[in-house]
Amino acid sequence: MSGRHLELEMLQRAALHRRAVILDGHIADLMATDGIAEAQRWARAEGSISVARWVSRAILAASPAYECAVIIGPDGRLEFDDPQHRQRFATLYFGATVELMGENGGGDAYGSYGDFAQELPQTLRPDEVMGLIERFAQAGRGGFVAVFDFAHLQVSDPSRLQGEDRAWALAFSRAVAAEPHAASEGATAPFMVLLARSLRGLPPVVYQNDPRVQLIHLGAPNREARQRFFEAHLEALRLRPLAPRPGDRRSDRARLIEVMVDLTEGLMRVDLRQIVDLSQRMTDALPPQRLMNLYRYGDQRSPWEELDADKVRGIDAALQARVFGQDTAVAHLGNMVRRAYLGLSGLQHSAQSASPKGRLFFAGPTGVGKTELAKALAEFLFGDERACLRFDMSEYNHEHSDQRLVGAPPGYVGFEEGGQLTNAVRARPFSVLLFDEIEKAHGRILDKFLQILEDGRLTDGRGETAWFGETVIIFTSNLGAAEMPEGLDEAARQAHFRRAVERHFVTELKRPELLNRLGENILAFAPVTDAEVRGQLLERKLEPVAAHLSERFGVGLLIDAEAKRFILRQARLEHGGRGLLNAIERVLLSGLADYLFDHEHQLMSGRRIHVGASEAGLRFELRGA
Repeated sequence: MSGRHLELEMLQRAALHRRAVILDGHIADLMATDGIAEAQRWARAEGSISVARWVSRAILAASPAYECAVIIGPDGRLEFDDPQHRQRFATLYFGATVELMGENGGGDAYGSYGDFAQELPQTLRPDEVMGLIERFAQAGRGGFVAVFDFAHLQVSDPSRLQGEDRAWALAFSRAVAAEPHAASEGATAPFMVLLARSLRGLPPVVYQNDPRVQLIHLGAPNREARQRFFEAHLEALRLRPLAPRPGDRRSDRARLIEVMVDLTEGLMRVDLRQIVDLSQRMTDALPPQRLMNLYRYGDQRSPWEELDADKVRGIDAALQARVFGQDTAVAHLGNMVRRAYLGLSGLQHSAQSASPKGRLFFAGPTGVGKTELAKALAEFLFGDERACLRFDMSEYNHEHSDQRLVGAPPGYVGFEEGGQLTNAVRARPFSVLLFDEIEKAHGRILDKFLQILEDGRLTDGRGETAWFGETVIIFTSNLGAAEMPEGLDEAARQAHFRRAVERHFVTELKRPELLNRLGENILAFAPVTDAEVRGQLLERKLEPVAAHLSERFGVGLLIDAEAKRFILRQARLEHGGRGLLNAIERVLLSGLADYLFDHEHQLMSGRRIHVGASEAGLRFELRGA
């Protein structure tokens, strides 16, 4: 639909045969490049045009039956796009008043009462305007358009209409239903438009099952609208030219426009204007991606841009140094980071994808390193394992748990606090998001992940957007672990866990779409049964114990080989790394605590606690000076 908007055409068609339109959505947005030619000229002259004025101009341009338009704010204040509209509306208003009093014999009120513009009240109650609309509809003549701006603020409780709320809904319904007392040729009733941020703010009784009222949703600008915006405003943006691409013969201007159009997917028109304003306040011109990082995250530089080839080349070794025995999963993460480093992440969706840098599903038994690998990735990418933000999905197993993640809707307890997930991502946009035991989450939660994985953004109950384009999303699950046969090779293990995950999401939850978003990123972790791997894990888990003794008491720790073998024998094999932790606590730390307590007076710098083993258990001995 070249050069025009679907919302505009629907609105103009509705003005020809409907009595009212409810336009919900981004009603506070600016329409700087949308709509009719007159509105575009006004926008270029003044800088922007409100949705209310855009609506009034669009309807007046579509139907010559309307002479003027009045915009009524939630406080009843009257606003006119043109001074002549004020004069015409004043004439209609006082004419209707005189007719109501029985004067003028019900004759033509147009042009009969002089200049009433100065005497027109500054404010009128919405129900007064609707009463005027009802009288004119009954008289068979229209003449004006009434645009009720921020109509959702007119009603305090749409679900329970009482007092003034009930009077407002009744006045609207009567105005919509009013019919001429006698048929007259060319009769036109006044036209009403209600602008509301959400239909939830209006009582359903005023629009449900009424063909005289049309609902139109005003969404974010589509690609065509964003294209027109940047064609009109590119020179105002302070952007660094893009590096030339082999075989691309387009101009620098055309390539910059395309990149900005891709990067602003899902943004409102007011966002586009604020991006222009932000760029003009920068000392130096920025590349498009850095400008968008600055707008979304408050930081123009991304840790992803700080990666260099040498560091990326060593990612497999860095991760394997922390997570043992999971070479397949480590190799997959390494490939994901290399794709992100080369700018290839999400290219199957768009050239400038806003989706997360990576999406992974870790499946496998407990204690095999799923959480540890996520922390290791966060440390590698962002320099701090605390950049791994963990959400225990067993805490979100109720129907309304999604409100904890994204915030309660307006009017509910906790609305002002926002959502746990959206708040965390806004505070730390460069992070690894770990959703642990995803199979325990309520199915309603999964709808949020569909939007995150596809669009890379999520809007909380307060209307604030969190961006996920710089994150890595990791789900973990124990699905299939209890039924896993022993002795499976790598390929068979991967197939077993993938079948278990597919069965859960497709057969049990009936949510195959989430599985499709994950693609080939379901990774099965191997059980930690290899003796060498278990020995490496034990060494790693003992390091914090030695560090604590050195820092707290100044003593060293030496655990001989027989003691280590004893600890390994006490660890439950099926619990993997977590079984080792439990064994260390039960076998080593309990006895060590008693020994340290009894010999605390002998602890001094330079001494060392030697740990040996016998059939009875571990034995401790303090050695050295």
